[in-house]
Amino acid sequence: PSILVLERGDSPYGISDVEDFRGSPTTNPKVSPGFVSEDGVQLVERLNAFEQYNHSTWNSATKDGLLEAGLLPYNGHTLNHLVGTKISGSIFYENGKRHTAVDLLQYKNPENILVPLNATASKILFTLGS
Repeated sequence: PSILVLERGDSPYGISDVEDFRGSPTTNPKVSPGFVSEDGVQLVERLNAFEQYNHSTWNSATKDGLLEAGLLPYNGHTLNHLVGTKISGSIFYENGKRHTAVDLLQYKNPENILVPLNATASKILFTLGS
């Protein structure tokens, strides 16, 4: 199958605001403008999201607050979309570096991949079959 990865900016490599946790959307909204897509979510989560090993005080306090407010059940670590409270995955390695969408390319045949930089798309049409 062919793969199309749209990078909304330049190449993410070598840009500390994009690669490092301290440049994450919570501290730098330019890095990740609003975007919602459910297409390919399971593949991306499986290959690009990791269990968070060191939960920050903020993460722990938020989890405890949600449980205290009655948002049950507690589902532990999961990437599944479930009712209740959970610890989701992270796109950051333990060293604080971000695993970018471009990193997904290592899992596919490079001849079937197109990666336009500074790309926008209003509609992408897919066909099934030959």
